[in-house]
Amino acid sequence: MKKFFIPTIFLLLSCSSGEELPEPIEKITDSGIIFSIQEIKEMGFKKNHEYKVDDLPGAVSAYFGFIKNDLGDPEDYEIRFYNNHSDAIELGIKYTDNVTGENGCISKDCALWEEGLKHRIRMSDLGTLHPKYMSYIVYNNFILMCPGYDEGEALSKCTSIINKLTK
Repeated sequence: MKKFFIPTIFLLLSCSSGEELPEPIEKITDSGIIFSIQEIKEMGFKKNHEYKVDDLPGAVSAYFGFIKNDLGDPEDYEIRFYNNHSDAIELGIKYTDNVTGENGCISKDCALWEEGLKHRIRMSDLGTLHPKYMSYIVYNNFILMCPGYDEGEALSKCTSIINKLTK
């Protein structure tokens, strides 16, 4: 019994890292600050692609790239900039809702904006295709689409990015 008891305690202690996850950020936040890609790059965003936004209503610019997580692994993000918070809400949410979440559109048949569609796809271990971005946040004048296997994980990643940005 002692052999079972000691490893069990060790397992429980090792699973509890003591790190607390950050309090999730509100999905929509307006503090009146206007951001550009420059501030996002300064906090670690590496731009892989700049999208043409002619067919994305109200957007000023949009980018696909990655940010390294706390373990040093790159994670993909898409960020869309608007002139102001109101434009991001009124013009951007419909297009972002279309491609994020469990039922996010990842084909030309249903996409409201096709630019960069291939970057929004994640392949499972079984070879099936799924939306890469399970959630997003609207932070001031931009929309950040965040990767994850569920909405909670994606919002946690969004929170981590915004925390880095606001430090």
